[in-house]
Amino acid sequence: MLTTIPSKELVYRMSGITKNPIAILDLAGNTLARSKNFKYTTEHLDLKSSKKAIPLTLEGEKVGYVFMDVPSQTVKEEGTILKSMLELILHQGMILENITSEDRKINKFIYDLLHQIEYDDNEVIAQAKVYGFDLKNPRNVLIVDLGGDIRNTLYSENLSCNEKDSFWAKVKRSVTYSASSFYTRNQKNIVAYIGGSRFVILKDLGSDEDLKNNFKHLLQTLNSFQQILKNEFRGNITIGVGKYYPGISGLKESFEEALVAMNFGEKVWGQDKVYSFDSFGVVAPLINSGRGLDFPKNVFEGFSSVELKKTLNVFFDHDMSLTATAKKLKIHRNTLVYRLDKITEILKLDPRVFDDAVQIKLSMLFGELVH
Repeated sequence: MLTTIPSKELVYRMSGITKNPIAILDLAGNTLARSKNFKYTTEHLDLKSSKKAIPLTLEGEKVGYVFMDVPSQTVKEEGTILKSMLELILHQGMILENITSEDRKINKFIYDLLHQIEYDDNEVIAQAKVYGFDLKNPRNVLIVDLGGDIRNTLYSENLSCNEKDSFWAKVKRSVTYSASSFYTRNQKNIVAYIGGSRFVILKDLGSDEDLKNNFKHLLQTLNSFQQILKNEFRGNITIGVGKYYPGISGLKESFEEALVAMNFGEKVWGQDKVYSFDSFGVVAPLINSGRGLDFPKNVFEGFSSVELKKTLNVFFDHDMSLTATAKKLKIHRNTLVYRLDKITEILKLDPRVFDDAVQIKLSMLFGELVH
């Protein structure tokens, strides 16, 4: 059954096709929307005695009427065409609504999958099959952040919820097509919109036997894939890459790695690049030194003093100079030394030692980026 919002859209669409006054009615004859030149002001029209009301159907079911305020002969001449066009628009809208509704469910499923704490692998695999996904296949996670007009539209406050849903669904289909057409060997990719201007790709890596080579090939070709997306969306494209980790929980680990790589890379080198931990050069071994994504959490566990955190920030901002730091904090040099000793005792890392200072500074930065 027709309602007010889609009826207004129908009248607006028809205003560019016919100059005749029209109105959209529900099944009871109540006026849902009317063109500006429609002369009837009553909210209800008698359908039984009027030959100007043309029934509109959707999938064989009557959903409302279009009322043409013109002579009966004109209704006969133009009514059939108008009816066909309106029903086509309704059908397209229904298809789009069904698509975006299914997309919303998939987006939520993938989002929850990548943010869960505990997993029942069999349950998740079974849920994925409902959407036609096989999560037993080896996959890693790519995060794609779209810039330019796409980002502006996705963040726009001028679009209705339906308009925004239609837009991200269209972008998602383009990302899916681009991934499948570029990576022709392993096309069982899963794409989801995770909010803002970001999409995730659970990249199909093929069989276990070819996993190592396929992941290596992926890394070698990501810059080319980024260029494909740039040409498609005509804007900056930033990609974060996570490694492959086995099991359902491995997808979350890959996602978190891709997220840290993207956020850290954007902060240090800017947008419009491809970032994996390999992008960080000499810093990469430090990040993957066995502590992984728990690196910032482990370093700062039990470190809650606001005063000591401020001391650290000022110390690093002043190039680890005791004199400049003490002067900025307006404390005695011996007080500063005491605080640094306290920091060393808590963190098991000495901020006055360069290698330790690098680890502390990076852990502070990662902590900000992950959360």
